[in-house]
Amino acid sequence: MNKPLMVHVISNFAGVGGAEMMLGRLIQYTEGQYQHVIISLMKTSKVYQSTLDRCQSHYALGWNGLNTFGVIKKLRTLLKNLQPKTVQCWMYHANVLTSFSVIGLAQKPRVVWGIHHSLASPKDESISTKIALGLSKILSKQPSAIIYCAHSSKQQHSDFGFENAHQYVIANGVFLDKFQPNTQLYEPTVIGFAGRYHPAKGYPYLFETMDLLKNENIIFKIAGSGASFNNKEVKALFEQYQLDSQKVQLLAQVSDMPAFYQSIDVFLMTSITEGFPNVLVEAMASGLPCISTDVGDAKYIVQDLGAIVPPRNPQALADAILQYAQKSQAEKQALKQATRERVEQNFSIEKVSEQYKAVWST
Repeated sequence: MNKPLMVHVISNFAGVGGAEMMLGRLIQYTEGQYQHVIISLMKTSKVYQSTLDRCQSHYALGWNGLNTFGVIKKLRTLLKNLQPKTVQCWMYHANVLTSFSVIGLAQKPRVVWGIHHSLASPKDESISTKIALGLSKILSKQPSAIIYCAHSSKQQHSDFGFENAHQYVIANGVFLDKFQPNTQLYEPTVIGFAGRYHPAKGYPYLFETMDLLKNENIIFKIAGSGASFNNKEVKALFEQYQLDSQKVQLLAQVSDMPAFYQSIDVFLMTSITEGFPNVLVEAMASGLPCISTDVGDAKYIVQDLGAIVPPRNPQALADAILQYAQKSQAEKQALKQATRERVEQNFSIEKVSEQYKAVWST
């Protein structure tokens, strides 16, 4: 029996982001059920070679903005030749250009938009994204369905003016076998943070939180691109608060995240904006309670298995960390088990793939 063809159009399959990661996981999990084709409007990268190898074919159309009409024409020709029943798009530009490319096609595929972006502040987006957003708003009734990766994102886009009769929220999923439950309890308590050095991640609030707790028996492990003394701004924050390098360990970019999750007791997220924070799901899959700011879908992910506090509030973060540290060993172990179970029930790649397949086949 021939496997059905599934064509994915993505803005760029070269950057490292949630959409690219989710597309890779989805193809890996469903390669036995579908023949996948990836069309990247811009480029493909060797970073995703294992995903590309799993595809029947893949294309990079070299889009640079100036050649938009030519790229729409190339995309239209590819879709005409491939004749898929359904096209899954990933991100704004792919959504828009695919919708334009199928206009007037004799065999028109079902086009499903994928939105992997929070829209907390449209005015702060790049010009390119603002144009794509404006066009998306006009075209939003056209696709057969729209999939959002977060409940908060769906609400924000509806408020912005997106309208469609078939809108779904499908969370990003994880391979459960990659993240083993961490049953270790460390003494002193070890708090882990992972996020690149970027305004969205709330580094100033992270450092203020660590300052409030520097006299407590607590160790912090900070992972992420730019989280090192080579970063002048991080070094300045470290010196400003006179932190102890024994108690605050700057690890820079960590390549083995599952091992990082095994080395900590609790995961901390200080972001001031997020869509669907994948790190919270990965941490909880590793059996870690999470203390997070109330951004994006953090509250939906964590529920009562940790603490959710207002963004930009170091005192609230510090209080939540102390509350966790004071729990009994039995309470901590029960939390670890419950966090893993929540991910198994809601965010496994198996569950998420079934939800995508249900949309594709309707």
